Amino acid sequence: MVSRKVVASLLVVYVVAMLAEQTEGYLAFFTRSDIERMQLQERERNKAQKKSLMLQKRSEGGDVTELSDVEGVDEGEIIKLPAPGEIGMQLDARQLEKYQHVLEELLTEMLLDARNGTLTDVLRPRRAG
Repeated sequence: MVSRKVVASLLVVYVVAMLAEQTEGYLAFFTRSDIERMQLQERERNKAQKKSLMLQKRSEGGDVTELSDVEGVDEGEIIKLPAPGEIGMQLDARQLEKYQHVLEELLTEMLLDARNGTLTDVLRPRRAG
């Protein structure tokens, strides 16, 4: 017959296996010094990116519109981008046929607003030169 110690040890192994199945384990692959070194490298990379962005803005000259120059717009409505970007869309011929009337209405409305002077400086295209 099987001894009580064997039965008890099998029961303990079963309970541990069930608990291990229920929990999510975490095993750290990196030591604390590795994590600190990676964080330091990340900070240095961020500083380098900020420097290059500042130099790029300076090289562009006076084309950059400062947020303090914009009047009549809440600060919550202004989206601050970390780098210059453009917003656009591409349509194929089938989509253009489908949405042509809506696009014409939007463009007409924007042109009328531009003539009336109700568009803010943020929406006006930058003048080259």
